[in-house]
Amino acid sequence: MKYKQRFFAIAMVLCAASHSARADEPVFGYIYTTDLNPKGTTQFEQKIDDRYGQAHGSYNNVKMQSEIEHGVTDSFQAALYINYSFINAKKNSVAGTTEGIDIPANHNPDNSFHASRYDSFSIELIKRVLSPYTDPIGLAFYFEPTLGPRERELEGKVILHKNFLDDQLITAANITISYEQEKTSSMFGTQPGDDDYQDPHWEKAAMLDFSAGVSYRFIPNWFFGVEYRNHNEFGGTWRMSRATQEHTAHFLGPVLHYGGRKFFATLGFRYQIGANAFGEQKAETYHGKVYGDEHTRVDGIRLILGYPF
Repeated sequence: MKYKQRFFAIAMVLCAASHSARADEPVFGYIYTTDLNPKGTTQFEQKIDDRYGQAHGSYNNVKMQSEIEHGVTDSFQAALYINYSFINAKKNSVAGTTEGIDIPANHNPDNSFHASRYDSFSIELIKRVLSPYTDPIGLAFYFEPTLGPRERELEGKVILHKNFLDDQLITAANITISYEQEKTSSMFGTQPGDDDYQDPHWEKAAMLDFSAGVSYRFIPNWFFGVEYRNHNEFGGTWRMSRATQEHTAHFLGPVLHYGGRKFFATLGFRYQIGANAFGEQKAETYHGKVYGDEHTRVDGIRLILGYPF
């Protein structure tokens, strides 16, 4: 686990190098607040998200996201980002074979899998309609289309945000709805004409997420908090109902943030604490957690570095 120790060490060194805090920083690793870049300001963000650990063996899926954000107005922000990933897996599934998240269906499950690849690009638009500083509660709406060679997605969020104790305590909640299509491929070892051969096609899925977090400024410029996520997956369709639901999973973890004059850093961690699977996905559960092509034991160790221009 030496690379994980280096991951944390780098984060702490970067945090220690800064001085004063900025108002538009993400104090959470995964949850959005209604704080946006002021009009005419721009910043670069780099996200490094390591999802690791499935039922057996080894599994690491490092998601990278390079993003440019711009404050169009004081209440409207636009961003463009590129998504890419690095994957290493070996005998990680419930069955003890190499298969799961972002591993092609035609990969030989008896072999390990290694890949680095471009995934997609995304456009992010956030409109704030209520401010937590001038209204009883902050409210914003988020829209994000994503397009790539293996995935297409439309995602929307309702963002709620409330501060307490002269902004020393920050609370936020997000409701997220996502509609996606993912490119599938034939199962390993099948050929055109075989009974179980499947032509590559775009498979539909829908997602409903509820997340909430709280973060407290315990000394100047430093915040520590907790984030919770409930994820609900619906497969083969964009219709969300009990009949189409594949699973519901719960995640919880801490988040640490440091805000500086020249850059900021946020380090978040989310662990799968339990899940319920339905239908065929019951076979993808192990010790009360769901894996398959969706989840890991650690939903993510996320490092966010931001540099305002």
